[in-house]
Amino acid sequence: MSDILKSIASIRTAGVIDGLRVLVADSVAFGTTEHVGTIVVCGSHGGRSAGEYARRYGYAALLTSDAGIGRNDAGIAGLRDLDEVDVPGVGISHVSARIGDGDDVWENGVVSYANRCASLCGVLLGQTTQEAVTAIAAGIRTRKVDA
Repeated sequence: MSDILKSIASIRTAGVIDGLRVLVADSVAFGTTEHVGTIVVCGSHGGRSAGEYARRYGYAALLTSDAGIGRNDAGIAGLRDLDEVDVPGVGISHVSARIGDGDDVWENGVVSYANRCASLCGVLLGQTTQEAVTAIAAGIRTRKVDA
Protein backbone atom coordinates (compact mmCIF):
# COMPACT_ATOMS: atom_id res chain seq x y z
CA MET A 1 0.00 0.00 0.00
CA SER A 2 1.32 3.45 -0.88
CA ASP A 3 2.29 5.92 1.84
CA ILE A 4 -0.63 8.12 0.75
CA LEU A 5 -3.12 5.27 1.23
CA LYS A 6 -1.55 4.34 4.57
CA SER A 7 -2.15 7.87 5.84
CA ILE A 8 -5.88 7.79 5.04
CA ALA A 9 -6.62 4.08 5.41
CA SER A 10 -9.43 3.30 7.78
CA ILE A 11 -10.65 -0.17 8.55
CA ARG A 12 -12.73 -0.85 11.64
CA THR A 13 -14.32 -3.82 13.33
CA ALA A 14 -18.11 -3.63 13.10
CA GLY A 15 -18.63 -6.70 15.26
CA VAL A 16 -18.26 -10.44 15.56
CA ILE A 17 -20.94 -12.74 14.15
CA ASP A 18 -20.79 -16.52 14.67
CA GLY A 19 -17.15 -16.14 15.65
CA LEU A 20 -16.18 -14.21 12.50
CA ARG A 21 -14.91 -10.66 12.75
CA VAL A 22 -16.68 -8.23 10.42
CA LEU A 23 -14.57 -5.35 9.11
CA VAL A 24 -15.77 -2.17 7.39
CA ALA A 25 -13.53 -0.07 5.15
CA ASP A 26 -13.93 2.51 2.42
CA SER A 27 -11.58 0.56 0.14
CA VAL A 28 -10.73 -3.11 -0.25
CA ALA A 29 -7.12 -1.94 -0.64
CA PHE A 30 -7.03 -0.96 3.05
CA GLY A 31 -6.92 -4.63 4.10
CA THR A 32 -3.82 -6.61 4.96
CA THR A 33 -2.89 -10.23 5.54
CA GLU A 34 -3.72 -9.55 9.21
CA HIS A 35 -7.38 -9.72 8.10
CA VAL A 36 -7.29 -13.39 7.08
CA GLY A 37 -10.59 -15.11 7.81
CA THR A 38 -12.64 -11.95 8.24
CA ILE A 39 -15.79 -10.81 6.50
CA VAL A 40 -14.99 -7.50 4.81
CA VAL A 41 -17.61 -4.91 3.87
CA CYS A 42 -16.27 -2.04 1.81
CA GLY A 43 -17.25 0.82 -0.46
CA SER A 44 -15.01 -0.34 -3.30
CA HIS A 45 -16.37 -1.71 -6.55
CA GLY A 46 -16.45 -5.49 -6.87
CA GLY A 47 -14.30 -5.61 -9.99
CA ARG A 48 -11.45 -8.01 -10.67
CA SER A 49 -8.95 -6.10 -8.54
CA ALA A 50 -11.27 -6.36 -5.51
CA GLY A 51 -11.41 -10.12 -5.95
CA GLU A 52 -7.63 -10.23 -6.18
CA TYR A 53 -7.29 -8.31 -2.89
CA ALA A 54 -9.74 -10.70 -1.20
CA ARG A 55 -7.68 -13.67 -2.34
CA ARG A 56 -4.36 -12.07 -1.40
CA TYR A 57 -5.57 -11.13 2.09
CA GLY A 58 -7.46 -14.37 2.72
CA TYR A 59 -10.88 -12.83 3.39
CA ALA A 60 -13.64 -15.23 4.43
CA ALA A 61 -16.13 -13.12 2.45
CA LEU A 62 -16.24 -9.81 0.59
CA LEU A 63 -19.14 -7.38 0.19
CA THR A 64 -18.63 -4.36 -2.08
CA SER A 65 -20.54 -1.82 -4.10
CA ASP A 66 -21.80 -3.19 -7.39
CA ALA A 67 -20.70 0.14 -8.94
CA GLY A 68 -23.68 -0.02 -11.28
CA ILE A 69 -22.57 -3.46 -12.53
CA GLY A 70 -21.33 -1.92 -15.78
CA ARG A 71 -20.25 -3.29 -19.12
CA ASN A 72 -19.44 -7.00 -19.10
CA ASP A 73 -20.40 -7.07 -15.40
CA ALA A 74 -17.17 -5.22 -14.59
CA GLY A 75 -18.51 -3.92 -11.24
CA ILE A 76 -18.96 -7.44 -9.86
CA ALA A 77 -16.45 -9.51 -11.87
CA GLY A 78 -14.12 -10.00 -8.91
CA LEU A 79 -17.00 -11.12 -6.69
CA ARG A 80 -18.10 -13.63 -9.32
CA ASP A 81 -14.53 -14.93 -9.59
CA LEU A 82 -14.36 -15.57 -5.83
CA ASP A 83 -16.51 -18.66 -6.44
CA GLU A 84 -13.33 -20.30 -7.78
CA VAL A 85 -11.92 -20.28 -4.23
CA ASP A 86 -15.23 -20.83 -2.36
CA VAL A 87 -15.41 -17.30 -0.98
CA PRO A 88 -18.81 -15.59 -0.72
CA GLY A 89 -18.92 -12.39 -2.78
CA VAL A 90 -21.80 -9.94 -2.57
CA GLY A 91 -22.55 -6.79 -4.56
CA ILE A 92 -24.40 -3.97 -2.83
CA SER A 93 -26.56 -1.75 -5.01
CA HIS A 94 -24.91 1.54 -5.88
CA VAL A 95 -28.29 3.25 -5.46
CA SER A 96 -28.62 2.04 -1.85
CA ALA A 97 -25.20 3.16 -0.58
CA ARG A 98 -22.46 5.53 -1.68
CA ILE A 99 -19.60 4.02 -3.66
CA GLY A 100 -16.37 4.42 -1.69
CA ASP A 101 -18.15 4.75 1.69
CA GLY A 102 -17.86 1.54 3.68
CA ASP A 103 -19.98 2.81 6.56
CA ASP A 104 -22.84 3.66 4.17
CA VAL A 105 -22.58 0.22 2.56
CA TRP A 106 -22.73 -1.36 6.04
CA GLU A 107 -25.58 0.79 7.34
CA ASN A 108 -27.79 1.27 4.26
CA GLY A 109 -26.75 -1.24 1.62
CA VAL A 110 -29.11 -3.59 -0.22
CA VAL A 111 -27.89 -6.74 -1.97
CA SER A 112 -28.05 -6.63 -5.77
CA TYR A 113 -25.72 -9.55 -6.56
CA ALA A 114 -24.62 -12.73 -4.78
CA ASN A 115 -22.13 -15.21 -6.18
CA ARG A 116 -22.90 -18.94 -5.97
CA CYS A 117 -21.02 -19.35 -2.69
CA ALA A 118 -22.90 -16.44 -1.07
CA SER A 119 -26.21 -17.82 -2.35
CA LEU A 120 -25.40 -21.19 -0.77
CA CYS A 121 -24.95 -19.34 2.52
CA GLY A 122 -28.48 -17.98 2.19
CA VAL A 123 -27.79 -14.51 0.81
CA LEU A 124 -30.80 -13.20 -1.12
CA LEU A 125 -31.24 -10.25 -3.44
CA GLY A 126 -32.92 -7.40 -1.59
CA GLN A 127 -31.45 -8.25 1.82
CA THR A 128 -29.67 -5.55 3.75
CA THR A 129 -25.90 -5.73 3.99
CA GLN A 130 -26.16 -6.72 7.64
CA GLU A 131 -28.67 -9.50 6.87
CA ALA A 132 -26.31 -10.80 4.18
CA VAL A 133 -23.34 -10.75 6.55
CA THR A 134 -25.34 -12.67 9.15
CA ALA A 135 -26.31 -15.29 6.53
CA ILE A 136 -22.70 -15.61 5.35
CA ALA A 137 -21.36 -16.02 8.89
CA ALA A 138 -23.93 -18.75 9.61
CA GLY A 139 -23.15 -20.43 6.28
CA ILE A 140 -19.42 -20.42 6.93
CA ARG A 141 -19.95 -21.79 10.45
CA THR A 142 -22.17 -24.57 9.06
CA ARG A 143 -19.55 -25.49 6.44
CA LYS A 144 -16.89 -25.77 9.16
CA VAL A 145 -19.13 -28.00 11.29
CA ASP A 146 -19.97 -30.22 8.31
CA ALA A 147 -16.33 -30.51 7.24
